Amino acid sequence: MSMESADARLSAALRDGGAMTRRDLVAATGLSLATVNRVLARLLATGSVTVTGNEASSGGRPAELFTFCDDGQVVAGVSVTNDGATALLSSLTGDVVARYVVPFARGDDPEARLKHTLALLDQVVAHPDGHLTGIGVAVPGVVAGPAGTVTAIHELGWDRLDLGDLLSRHAGRPVTLANDADCLAVAEHRAGAGKGSHDLVALVVRNGLGAGLITNGQLYRGLHHEAGEIGYLLTGRASLRRLFPDRGELEQLLGSDRLLAEATALGLDEGAATLPHLIRIGRRTDGPARELADELLDLVALAVAAMCVVLDPELVIIGGDDDMAPLIAGIRERLLGRILRVPRMVPAALGADAIMLGAGYLAVSGRV
Repeated sequence: MSMESADARLSAALRDGGAMTRRDLVAATGLSLATVNRVLARLLATGSVTVTGNEASSGGRPAELFTFCDDGQVVAGVSVTNDGATALLSSLTGDVVARYVVPFARGDDPEARLKHTLALLDQVVAHPDGHLTGIGVAVPGVVAGPAGTVTAIHELGWDRLDLGDLLSRHAGRPVTLANDADCLAVAEHRAGAGKGSHDLVALVVRNGLGAGLITNGQLYRGLHHEAGEIGYLLTGRASLRRLFPDRGELEQLLGSDRLLAEATALGLDEGAATLPHLIRIGRRTDGPARELADELLDLVALAVAAMCVVLDPELVIIGGDDDMAPLIAGIRERLLGRILRVPRMVPAALGADAIMLGAGYLAVSGRV
């Protein structure tokens, strides 16, 4: 484990659990006593942790109690989508300190999108108020390996890019890179609709589908960090007679390329080319728009059904847009009576900030 990860893990334990002894910190973090002592020495020297007293003695020397100090410290959560890069800076208690946005132009190539993302990162690092304790960046694709390698993020044009390393070198400090659906799951589990739930699925429904999984109270990523990549679900027997070397079948049917083409064919502007928008528009009308909405809802419902049958979650949280009610109602209509149990389905409680908050939580917890 890196020095930064150990520091972040111990800091998170103190921030979430209140005053603790060294013994408590060993139990809470899984770190060795020697590592806890080294980390405490660093954090005491920087003022991030203070000694606030002693545990009641049961004989012998009473153990010191350590408390996390969050005065003036901020964490940055960044979300990168095909629309642009957005950063949310917040205090460690969740109060928003600043926002930065760098939009992408429709004609931007992958290199231009990367340059815009780095420009946003420059603004984050240069933020004048408070001590920046961590930076987390969420992207719509698989993130794996120690270099934070992203695999086939089609909407951004990034493939086999060691993005985590690149961002960290540019920022001059560690940057935690994570999948956007994982960030949504972490944020909602910690402070949103999933607080108190031990098993949930969080879906990002926007330009395609992605799922973040919380099982037994922990983020589950899978052996190759590909758990929740539901864009690769197959939709029928005919799927077995085709190959999908570039992107998964469901992603082709629900992804940004298809959604933009359908919106254009319906005479809608580019801003309507998301799943929630097209479904809302179609359910209010008849004709081709309604047919499209029904098809999209059928495909989303099949994906949700697969997740529910395999994982048996307590809760399904759906985020990615401010108004998820029509989509949730449509999914429920399609699944009732067709799978063993339709779990409770709710919109993300943290709204548009959820993914950025989750990225920030992962940055300061030291775990992805």
